[in-house]
Amino acid sequence: GTAVTDQPLLSVIIPVYKAERSLRRCVDSLLCQLYTNLEIWLVDDGSPDGSPAICDDYAARDRRVHVIHQPNQGAFAARNAGLDAAGGALIGFVDADDWLEPNMYETLYALLRDTAADIAQCEMVNDGAYQQMRSVTLGGPVTYRREQLTEAMFRNEISHNLMNKLYRAEIWKGFHFQEGLYHLDAAFMCRLPERCARLSRTDAALYHYNTDGGSITRGRRNMAHVRSMQNLFAAYSQAAESAHPDGDFFVCREIPSTGRLLPASRAIPLPVCIRHIRCMHRIFKRHWPAARTAEGYRTSPRAKKLLWHIYACAPVTATALVYLRARRQEHGPQLR
Repeated sequence: GTAVTDQPLLSVIIPVYKAERSLRRCVDSLLCQLYTNLEIWLVDDGSPDGSPAICDDYAARDRRVHVIHQPNQGAFAARNAGLDAAGGALIGFVDADDWLEPNMYETLYALLRDTAADIAQCEMVNDGAYQQMRSVTLGGPVTYRREQLTEAMFRNEISHNLMNKLYRAEIWKGFHFQEGLYHLDAAFMCRLPERCARLSRTDAALYHYNTDGGSITRGRRNMAHVRSMQNLFAAYSQAAESAHPDGDFFVCREIPSTGRLLPASRAIPLPVCIRHIRCMHRIFKRHWPAARTAEGYRTSPRAKKLLWHIYACAPVTATALVYLRARRQEHGPQLR
């Protein structure tokens, strides 16, 4: 492995909320990293269970562990607090119900260093029921320049997740997540070309993502964020010079799922949401024929295929189904 003296300080930020069942596994996977020059920021987001005591216990036992206790404000407020406190030249994010392979950060740092990239990405192993988080396998390391990033995201070669990546700290300078909203990892990745000149990725699956968990607090929906995602989809759709099944499938997979973000309320009337759905549906229809030829479509669960077929014919109905399912999940196990 890399000698410690050659390792820049890595700050790993972990929002903690109702994570007492999984937190020890998560932190232990960081403390046994082969990349040892790290500091771990456990941000207790007003967790009502035994998580705060677990955080304090780790801080008392290992000088690399630091704890921030704050009132409950949501996962992205916790990440902001961690970013403000972090002193490392490198930044990583981990969710408290996930865990890492011992060589994850060593592997990503070597990739970052050897390719002069701003961000390095590994793959995820899905430990829960939902199996569509993994990016496409490319057969070896790949490096993308700034102008290639957006298309690579739509081809599902760069994931929208924050956690399976290692970042140079400069990427985050002057950036804060808008607090209390859903799905802000995707919002940040949408802005990636503004902040990242080069991203490298490896096919090695080193991050274990628990899709059955729910340690992160709820957020509210915001139409400005929904529209920013709409604009990104529209820009990609207009720029795509030829059909690419992976890119088309990614568009058609993601567009119906944005229905869970729609904020129908007095402030944002239902007709505004419906106009947004119809705009997204026009983009969906352009990519739908090629999407059905992609390997990702063929291997998707039948329930997902059914939803996409409903969306193709009746987008408002399909969006309502997605929205209602998300609301039911909110009132059961908490959303990530």
